[in-house]
Amino acid sequence: MKERTLALSIAKERNIDFLIPINVDGLKATELDFMTSDLVYISFDKSWFVGLSSLLKKLHQIGTPRDERIGREAIARWLSTIEQPSKRTETQWSNLIPILEIPSRIRRYIVRSDVNVRSIAPDWSVFWEDRNTLLAFGPPESSSSDWLKEADVIDYPKSDYTASNAMKRVLAVLVRLGVERLCLRRGLRASEESKRIYFPPSLIVNDRLRFTRYDGKKTYVQVVGERRFRTISQGNVSIETSRYHLSLGFKPFMDLLGHPVSRLRLGVYWTDTENRPLEAKKANRRRKTLCKDWWNYQWLSRTIAVLQWLGNGREEITILRTDSGDLRIGLKPLAFSSDLGIDEDALSAIGEEDDPTVLEDSEEDDEDATTITA
Repeated sequence: MKERTLALSIAKERNIDFLIPINVDGLKATELDFMTSDLVYISFDKSWFVGLSSLLKKLHQIGTPRDERIGREAIARWLSTIEQPSKRTETQWSNLIPILEIPSRIRRYIVRSDVNVRSIAPDWSVFWEDRNTLLAFGPPESSSSDWLKEADVIDYPKSDYTASNAMKRVLAVLVRLGVERLCLRRGLRASEESKRIYFPPSLIVNDRLRFTRYDGKKTYVQVVGERRFRTISQGNVSIETSRYHLSLGFKPFMDLLGHPVSRLRLGVYWTDTENRPLEAKKANRRRKTLCKDWWNYQWLSRTIAVLQWLGNGREEITILRTDSGDLRIGLKPLAFSSDLGIDEDALSAIGEEDDPTVLEDSEEDDEDATTITA
């Protein structure tokens, strides 16, 4: 805080952009203190490529000193000292899952203005065009349809709709909602304030997902747990217990790899012991504490565990059946092959899989709260 205050003073004194805020976690201006809430930041939370490009552009605009000759020499020295990748085939896992089939027709419906569609058909996946018009793969499975009138049927693969960004957006929304409805049917919950889907306590035995790893070994991951934090408020020290829940979100892409896929993005949702959500600042700090030691192996393990649980061990699942085809997704992360690999045996760092049978959570301290082990 002293360094930030000094940087702000220098910026004001010299009338230059001496302090450049970078938003990595997507915090809102209302979550920042009064000294930094009005500063223009560079966003890294949606794309590191865009964020880094914007940062380099900013540094160039304000005339940041640089010596390109020294930069090239430093890179050359670094390249000459590191171990080169091994020329061998290596598997690279992703957090993408294939969308195997999508219904070929979308139906347009007119809804009576006095009807609350969500209360009548809560499991129906729809895309709203306007207040009284919506799109769906088909009618709701149950309830009377006197409040609903079919106005049009779009056979989009045979029309100009297929290539349009508008249709891709409609399809992405309908697929995402279909997958989310599947999660809710399996017992997951959606938070009221952010609509994040997460594992509630006691949904599964001991709140542990047991699964088979990519290498065939069996293990488990914890999806709900509690941590105790020592907090200080107005000089008073107290112990506060918080509960974390593994959360998940899906984002379909209609042509990312030449065919439809969906990204599975895992996260952590924090509540108190009464399942009331923590305020954003506190939740973000505790997320950093919990996930401090979650590296590629930990995230991949949780991804595989969640997908195996959703499909009860099957590698694909049918979410919806219609007269124009089904909505089916694969439940195995897409993997890619590279001609270059890393020689793991040559690395001196501690391996991520020292104990492959246990995936417990880190209990490191964060900036303003200390984790108390039970």
